[in-house]
Parts: sequence; C-alpha cells; structure tokens
Amino acid sequence: MPKMYCDCCHKQTAHKVVLKRCGNDNESLLRTLACFFSTVLRGDHYVKMEKQYFCRACNRQNEPQPTAMANIKTA
Repeated sequence: MPKMYCDCCHKQTAHKVVLKRCGNDNESLLRTLACFFSTVLRGDHYVKMEKQYFCRACNRQNEPQPTAMANIKTA
C-alpha cells in the first residue's frame, strides 16, 4: 500500500488503491455500438481503468501528489 499525505488526517497514512472503470457519458446508442465493434475488431479487449486512492484511516479519497525524480539521466 502506498503511503501518501491525507488532507483529512493531516499526516502520512497508508492508502488503498481502487480501480474504477472510465465511463463514457452522454453517448448515443449508435456511437456505443460502433465503439464496441471497433474495439473487438482491433483486438482491444481491455476496459480503461483509472486509479483512485483512499485513506485507510478515514476512508477519504485523495489525489496523488506528483513526485520529483532526482538523479535521472536521459539517454
């Protein structure tokens, strides 16, 4: 479990990661069917998911903070 800063607890706590399906809102039935068939024909059988982080202490959802990557050299 990743440790992140919780805004509610005001300290570093363990967080659980939950995957949520990315939804396509406000689409017509025809567009949904066309997208489904194009996905099947291309061979993409995976559902797009996004990560959500929840504090283990208070169960509040938090956004991950960007981390600085030090000592990285590019090729």
